[in-house]
Amino acid sequence: MGKIDEYFAKHTSFNALTHLSTGLGIAWLVSLAWHCSTVALVLGIVFLVGGIAGHIYARFAKQ
Repeated sequence: MGKIDEYFAKHTSFNALTHLSTGLGIAWLVSLAWHCSTVALVLGIVFLVGGIAGHIYARFAKQ
């Protein structure tokens, strides 16, 4: 995970947005436990995929 850590250390705004997106995705998916909703499922998947894509981008980004 050295490349990801280096990228996130240099690009703090991208780091914040990636982890915010991941956290929101997890929160929306956890909220399904209290109320089964299509909106929560879609938003959870969208934010989680965005967070995962941010981590993948940080892994392969050119320095």
